[in-house]
Amino acid sequence: MIVRASVVLVVVAFWTTSVAAQGMGPQGPGLLQGPPPVSAAPKDALKEPEDQMRAKGLTACAVGDRVLASHEGLWIPAQVIAVDLAAQYPCKVHLLGRPPSLDSSFAAWMLRPEAASR
Repeated sequence: MIVRASVVLVVVAFWTTSVAAQGMGPQGPGLLQGPPPVSAAPKDALKEPEDQMRAKGLTACAVGDRVLASHEGLWIPAQVIAVDLAAQYPCKVHLLGRPPSLDSSFAAWMLRPEAASR
């Protein structure tokens, strides 16, 4: 009898602690209050919202332009090596100092003028 009562008390204690920790107590759902959750990935903190990138980015690109391209969370100096206006990402760039296998295509607004970093 005593063992059963103690098991019930332990279960009730864990349940009430869990409910209170989740904010489901008398104050209402706590999961809807406060700031949104933050990602633990360090690179996510470096990502800019698309509207900010569009405001800072280029409006067009041409072969030979020196630009900055985002690669693994860093802005890397790059050069536009091809432009295909029919493509979704028309500006193909070569990241300077990197192998050609890392050449990537971007929309012009995803690139920044090289002078902006200096």
